[in-house]
Amino acid sequence: MYLNRLTDDQRQPFLDLCIHAAMTNEDFDRTEKELIKQYCGEMGIAEVRYTPEKPFDEVCVKLAEICSAADTKIIMLNIAGLMLSDNIYDESERLFMRTLAKKLKLSRDDYEETIDFVKQLTAIHANIERFLKR
Repeated sequence: MYLNRLTDDQRQPFLDLCIHAAMTNEDFDRTEKELIKQYCGEMGIAEVRYTPEKPFDEVCVKLAEICSAADTKIIMLNIAGLMLSDNIYDESERLFMRTLAKKLKLSRDDYEETIDFVKQLTAIHANIERFLKR
């Protein structure tokens, strides 16, 4: 969502960040891989990969340097969507998101709002799925 707004310089670091996020709880599942594939499609990245090219800290430093506040929010929304895609948000994922928010200089309020928005979207999608199946 809104990933087409990221610049070419932001897209590969964002993809690395997605991979690091998916590997957080050591359960890089099919749902997360499919979502990363969708993210790549939205960003126009032809070659989908599931191995990071850069370490987490290096990716965060790069993104903090080249992202506006709006870019950071887009990144956080999509990473939160990835983390919640399997309907499990465990402590390792929470810690990852809090660490990421700090590294990208996102305020605590914006971080909490990001998580709330993604939970609301997830609930809406689930309701639509139930509606379509009736």
